[in-house]
Amino acid sequence: MINRDYKERFDEVYQTTYATLSRDDVYIEVPKGSLSEADIQLSLDDALLHTALNRAVSNQCRDDVYCDKQIVRQDYAGNCPEAKVLIEGLQAVFPDYADYDGNALGDTFVGSYTAYREPYDSAGISFYRFGEQPTEGMMLKFGTSYPNSNLLMWYGLKFNLETKAVLLKVIVRDYDGETPELPVGANGFYSIAHNEDGTSSDWVDYYAYATPKRIRQFCEDKGLSYPLPPTIHTECDVVWCWGFVFNKVTLEYGPVKAYARYNK
Repeated sequence: MINRDYKERFDEVYQTTYATLSRDDVYIEVPKGSLSEADIQLSLDDALLHTALNRAVSNQCRDDVYCDKQIVRQDYAGNCPEAKVLIEGLQAVFPDYADYDGNALGDTFVGSYTAYREPYDSAGISFYRFGEQPTEGMMLKFGTSYPNSNLLMWYGLKFNLETKAVLLKVIVRDYDGETPELPVGANGFYSIAHNEDGTSSDWVDYYAYATPKRIRQFCEDKGLSYPLPPTIHTECDVVWCWGFVFNKVTLEYGPVKAYARYNK
């Protein structure tokens, strides 16, 4: 289980005891109240995570996506030169799927990936648009529809460079199917991949916000391969998200992903 050594501070004015933690230039404290030790540890973990997330930037950065301790994708914010090259390629080969630079490019993340897991069977380009939901017309193009209340404000398109097939990844708050056990208290959300023929992938993504310590423990408990090499979580600016893929039919886990952000 998570186990962070912390100190206590008693506030005489409010008659409240706080669990406090100092790390480099970061200081956090959470009220202990009647919390169990496990809940105190989770509260400290969440406070550390949100402090790191608040320092992250999105308009000029790179995300290294790790799986089984290898980089399987690098995503670039749309303002980066690397992203602009990839967007030009998408405009040339897949002109009818998105207004690739219709919004400020800072709302766009683009990266190239390998066939490192299902449902990807060859190399491709990943395109994510933040700040807007997929339109009803876009979803109908892939034979699906979701209520706006369940959609988050971003979506993804996966372009297969070999077969020219395209996947739409719809991001939802709630998934109505059965799931395997997933990380606790991580404020997660789901991604469902849809094909143009109206079918959806058997593999569903669950994304979690959590510190490396919590995810390392979860992977150990479930016999999963922890995605990061030993020092990445301290070398990058923040590991801001984790991906857990599972088969919606068998409920087996797929590989775990980590998103390590570097502010450029």
